[in-house]
Amino acid sequence: MKKIKLFFVSAIVCTGVAIAAPEGLRAISTQELVGVCGDQSSPQPQIYCDVYGQGVYDAYLVTRHPRGAPDFVCVIQPAPSRREVMNQFVNWVKQNSVYNTAPAADTLLRFLAVRFPCESSNNSPGNAIKEIIRPK
Repeated sequence: MKKIKLFFVSAIVCTGVAIAAPEGLRAISTQELVGVCGDQSSPQPQIYCDVYGQGVYDAYLVTRHPRGAPDFVCVIQPAPSRREVMNQFVNWVKQNSVYNTAPAADTLLRFLAVRFPCESSNNSPGNAIKEIIRPK
């Protein structure tokens, strides 16, 4: 029941964000996501924050290919809660404000590469951080 409620609440929140978006589609910036994640006024921003983070991580998992795109994020088990990870992300961004205008998904992947590095990967956290956003 909680999963169903979470789905509907997140769908409503996401719809509100999509409707409020200016002309054309654009990615939410890191600064915008941190603003949402830091909003403690009601549960909805926290739910949006957690669902956004989970979506980025799920997209990362399904796009990994052992040869073409080796893992650079390896979450330890038992994994921390989504809320705990997203709170750590907010704190990390405050210390790395250079990413404020970058797309939030890219910055979140950079954070995850630092927070959950893969020991056996050729991609060190430093290299993964540099390679996530494609050159402009």
